[in-house]
Amino acid sequence: MKNSCFDKCRQWGSLASLGVCLGAAAPAWAQSQAGAEDCHYFDTFITRGSESPVITTCETLSPTLGGLRPKMVENGWLFMGYYAAGGTYDLRGQEQRPQQYNGQRPSYSGTLGTILTYDLSRVGWGKQAQLTVEVNSWRNSYASGGINDSIAVAQLSVQQQFADGRVKLQYGYYGMLGQFYGMFLGTSTAASALGPTSIIPNLVGMPMFKPAPAVDVRLYSKSGRFYDHFGVARSQSPEGFIADSDANPSGLKWSVNGAKPIYVNELGYRVQPSADSRMTWIRQGAIYNRSRYFNYRDQVDAPINRGFYLVGDHQFWQPDREMPHRGWYINLKTNYAPEDRNVYTADYALTLYSLAPFAHRPGDMFSLGYTYNRISDDARQYMIEQGYDAVGFSTTASASYALRAARGVYWTNTLSYTRNPVFTTRHPDALTLQTQLTFSF
Repeated sequence: MKNSCFDKCRQWGSLASLGVCLGAAAPAWAQSQAGAEDCHYFDTFITRGSESPVITTCETLSPTLGGLRPKMVENGWLFMGYYAAGGTYDLRGQEQRPQQYNGQRPSYSGTLGTILTYDLSRVGWGKQAQLTVEVNSWRNSYASGGINDSIAVAQLSVQQQFADGRVKLQYGYYGMLGQFYGMFLGTSTAASALGPTSIIPNLVGMPMFKPAPAVDVRLYSKSGRFYDHFGVARSQSPEGFIADSDANPSGLKWSVNGAKPIYVNELGYRVQPSADSRMTWIRQGAIYNRSRYFNYRDQVDAPINRGFYLVGDHQFWQPDREMPHRGWYINLKTNYAPEDRNVYTADYALTLYSLAPFAHRPGDMFSLGYTYNRISDDARQYMIEQGYDAVGFSTTASASYALRAARGVYWTNTLSYTRNPVFTTRHPDALTLQTQLTFSF
């Protein structure tokens, strides 16, 4: 079972499939109390396409969902969900009103996510064809820290595969950032001890929270290790993700004022961990957005925005071939965007992370990260002219641990030290503690 599953990981070529395979490869902690039904078979219906890995059904609160999941799977359906609740606070006690950054005052957030998939091969759409419907609800006490909607569609899309899985086509409504760049390290969104992430691809216009009409194609080499991934979508609003969310309350709006097509192309090389290989993933992407953005240098709206990213992950220590994902990894990334129309023009980040840092705790994850964000000279000069004391950079060092508290329950704590937590105006350094409980069902 283990070897065949990792063969599929290499064939499917996604972190989502890696999360599925890790459940199959670690019987002691992922299969406990799984029930008579085979939760690993349920995993073959998990949503595909996103670079944000989905937890195995064996690691949910109830792998059979009280007996409902086997009945749904028998008819081609799979339902999964999660609830994440967290809080953030600056331990230096630098509270002020109005709040200027997440955690300056006690900040709370909650996300409810539900994902339903259907096996479209049962109605003649071809092998591995799949429909995904995701409906989420987001809440954040800090208005600028995230979107706040009672309920909205987060994804409504179809993925089809051709040429024995070497060509994958996806179309519908979804966030391109999750399909390309990704937002998590590790084996699942529930078990991610987050390192520094980049905001530049989102600032350049890649939709993140609310979906947009999109289509993308993945082309794989014969070995499955090399790929070209390209797509087009309606960009996020040039005014930012909050304005984009306000203009698209249902998540299914075709157009948003000022948002033009955005094009993304990513070239990569990826090897999943196995008994014979260590994980390696290197990718380079280019982003081209036809929307008009404010030009800080000329102080007028100007057409076209663009960005570039280079990301590499490598497993440099693999102590257990029976659990090949276990070990230490390094993640390096850099991002760039033109400084005349973006507040952040470049960033550089390093994250060291460990999957299963202790042999007796194979479900945990630990990370140490550092990121440097360079603020555009043009944006900084513009803000100074407007009377603000703008800063020129921001840095963050973080340590994070994701604890598998019980099957289906993860508790993640992150301590971060940030210089210049606010672009304008200058603020003292922040020492924030973020804690989050995630329940997967």
